[in-house]
Amino acid sequence: MGLKPYLQLVRLPNLFTAAADPLAGFLIVGGALAETRAWLPLVLAGVSIYAAGMILNDVFDYDVDRVERPARPLPSGRVSRKLATGLGIAFLLLGLGFAAFGGTRSLIVAVVLSGCVVAYNAGWKRIWLGPEAMGACRSLNLLLGMTLVPTLGGPVGWLAAEVFGLFVVGVTWISRNEMNPRVAPTLRGGLAVQLFSIMGMVAAVIGLRRDAPDLGVGFALGMIVLLATATVVIRTGFLALRAPSSSTLQAAVKTGVFSLVWLDVSLVASARGPWIALGVAVLWVPAFLLGKWLYST
Repeated sequence: MGLKPYLQLVRLPNLFTAAADPLAGFLIVGGALAETRAWLPLVLAGVSIYAAGMILNDVFDYDVDRVERPARPLPSGRVSRKLATGLGIAFLLLGLGFAAFGGTRSLIVAVVLSGCVVAYNAGWKRIWLGPEAMGACRSLNLLLGMTLVPTLGGPVGWLAAEVFGLFVVGVTWISRNEMNPRVAPTLRGGLAVQLFSIMGMVAAVIGLRRDAPDLGVGFALGMIVLLATATVVIRTGFLALRAPSSSTLQAAVKTGVFSLVWLDVSLVASARGPWIALGVAVLWVPAFLLGKWLYST
């Protein structure tokens, strides 16, 4: 059968965006890239829980995917539903195990994150709370990296996590109807939420600049990255608005997901400078390249 169905199941390209969140959170609160033993367990925890969420998404969407996405691993029979359920649970437990290495705060955040993942997939995705639950998942993933300090990044860190999650709320609104372009009006709302969240990110970047006044170059880079991200998101979103189809909507979702790495980069650049931010930026490369081979929505 090969490995590819399993890589599709966990959305391999997206795992690199999930890795960027806790790494960025760790760096924002003063961690160093050289402190591998400190940040690696948190990154592995975030990636494992994200992989669990992707698997459980397909497990709970099995009946829908049999109609709308029959070629995917579960409805096509390339991966059994029972095995996928076991893998989803195993990845959740693995994520909690990794988080435990970070201490009590890390484990608590990981438990709440896992709860949100399960709740979203088990039913919240079908109600109005769905996008908010997904946004909370990515907020908590960013916060996971901040758990090594008692304040969890303080007010600026909380703001960054909140608006970061809000961006994901917008992406999720768009993804809800990616297979049914006739109900694409949610695209307008999702795009508006994304742009509003980027304005919030500007406020977070300014707040980080106040805490690191000597990093003028980093602040400038953070703002440039935000502007470039907003431009790409707007362009892709308006292309989907002009010609709504499954492909253009999926492109808007994929752009939103991959943009998360650059939002992380903008925060790290403002807080720690451009060279440290490069450690997060490199995660976009495998996400982008693998995204040409494996689907990410």
